Amino acid sequence: TLDTFLDRLAETEEFSGSVLLARDGTVLYEGARGLADRNFEVPNRADSKFNLGSMNKMFTAVVIGQLVDEGRLAFEDTVDRWLDGRGWTKADLSKVRVEHLLAHTAGFGSYFNDTWSRTARQLLREVDDYKPFLAEETLAFEPGTRFRYSNSGFILLGAVIEAVTGQDYFDVVRERVYARAGMPNTDCYDLDFVVPNLAIGYWQDGGRWRNNTFDHVIRGGPAGGGYSTAPDLLAFAEALRGGRLVSPATLERLWTPTGAEGSGGYGFGFGLGETPAGRVAGHGGGFRGISSNLDVYRDTGWVAVVLANQDGASGLVEERMRGLILRVEGD
Repeated sequence: TLDTFLDRLAETEEFSGSVLLARDGTVLYEGARGLADRNFEVPNRADSKFNLGSMNKMFTAVVIGQLVDEGRLAFEDTVDRWLDGRGWTKADLSKVRVEHLLAHTAGFGSYFNDTWSRTARQLLREVDDYKPFLAEETLAFEPGTRFRYSNSGFILLGAVIEAVTGQDYFDVVRERVYARAGMPNTDCYDLDFVVPNLAIGYWQDGGRWRNNTFDHVIRGGPAGGGYSTAPDLLAFAEALRGGRLVSPATLERLWTPTGAEGSGGYGFGFGLGETPAGRVAGHGGGFRGISSNLDVYRDTGWVAVVLANQDGASGLVEERMRGLILRVEGD
């Protein structure tokens, strides 16, 4: 059983986190193992808040999709239409379309550079605070021709959302995604304030556990680093499938592989795959002390969530749940 499997992983400290498996919105398994806080031996709960890593990219993509549905933005818009003169990057944004940013085919990289390394994390709270890290970025190739996973590109999408709506990115996502989907325990929290039921991320260094507090931003953003719970991510998946966040046509666009060289089936802000149990859409997240994944089975109604506060801990659980789903679908 999944319970026995998780017990075994927890005993050998290979897994610490929260797990949820559902079909057609009905939870079939929900459980947690390990510690949310190792200093005080506070156990993880099924509804503990875990750092999502890059899973926030899905929320950013959904907001872009909503703005497209409303006719306020087009996937084909060049980014200079919205960000020209705002001092984001010296790259030629007239060559870059919104869809390139969503698909990681714009040619931008990731902002974890030397400037980032020298910057105090508590200064990074708003989307504009990331400007210094993107200022010297250039395009590594002609936009649309190749895939290059890009955190910088999703920061720019956050800036586009602010330019289109005239609102703060974080307020927009709260209103348009978390509130509409019914996700009360999801946000990009300011971590220097008290956040109830928060799981601290851990990684091993020479046989000792270290927390990722000083490796991480003080507040997540458009590219990642927010927090959520397994039940909230199920609510997000069901809201997507139920047409409560974007139109069916736009969801199909988000969930269509771009076909770019090296993309591995990535769509617009969502990772995509084909399995024996049907097509899967979702996203993973990884960083020191973070290992997370959401799988939404498009054809069979399954949703599998793994949130771990430990490096690389979600993989074995993801595989186990995929095997269970395949076994059921094969019967």
